[in-house]
Amino acid sequence: MISEDATLVSVIIITYNSARYVTKTLESVKSQTWKHIELIVSDDCSTDETVMICSEWLNNNRHRFVNARLITSGCNTGTSANCNRGFKSTTGEWIKTISGDDILLPDCISDNLNYAGNSNASFIVSDMCKIDENGMPLADNTGNEGLAYFVNFPTARKQLKAYVRWPAFLNTPTFFYKKEILDLIHLCDEEFRIYEDMTVIYRITEMNVKVHYMNKLTVGYRVHADSVSRSNKLEEIRTEEAHRIFKKYRSKHLNLLNPIDLSIYYECWLRFKYKGFKGRKGIVILNKLSLFYWCLRLSGIRK
Repeated sequence: MISEDATLVSVIIITYNSARYVTKTLESVKSQTWKHIELIVSDDCSTDETVMICSEWLNNNRHRFVNARLITSGCNTGTSANCNRGFKSTTGEWIKTISGDDILLPDCISDNLNYAGNSNASFIVSDMCKIDENGMPLADNTGNEGLAYFVNFPTARKQLKAYVRWPAFLNTPTFFYKKEILDLIHLCDEEFRIYEDMTVIYRITEMNVKVHYMNKLTVGYRVHADSVSRSNKLEEIRTEEAHRIFKKYRSKHLNLLNPIDLSIYYECWLRFKYKGFKGRKGIVILNKLSLFYWCLRLSGIRK
């Protein structure tokens, strides 16, 4: 029996054509050692059997949860809007989002809440392991140097400065945060269909919310050909969105004075992001680029 004073955590499963894997995702939420859970499934107009599978599973398992709900959309709106539909339906103090092809490790929620209680954190990232289509761990499970670079900064302001310089992947599937954080930034920016995570990081650090790191595995991140984040069909959209995010969020923190400067910095960043300059090498290159740029500014060569 769940105690009335237990912390309620809202788990939001974000789905789109997730029929092949979503049952595993649902079962991973059901298997959490933390029992006081609200489960929301938010679907973005799937064309496969995702909605039917989720509806049947929820009908058979809703007794496990404080509340369980399936939200659907009449049209495909993108990841950010899909997340927001889920957020608006939550009543929990904490929120955990998970894609319909990933899985939560059994102690994911318990570990995050224990860490929050000991650190006073309100936004937490942690470690994830990559799994294949069958749920088996992949050999490519090396550490995320971009995450290590980012979380080592002691304040939100310094994290923002670092993220402007190099917007590294911060293990998005592991994000765990208080609902009040979303209220603070007014949910995800629906202007962007794919990069909901980048805009959230910019806005919470702007609001002086520090991202905390917990050194524990909490999520199994499934790597497969049909993943939205890996689809070659979306490459052009990803590039275009990255450009617009740069103009809307990054540029105001770079203090660049003219469109030529913005274009130069953006093209360099995009080249490094998509042409294989990753890990520590990418950090070093971007740091040197930034330093060289500001030397030119200070010397008066570039205004």
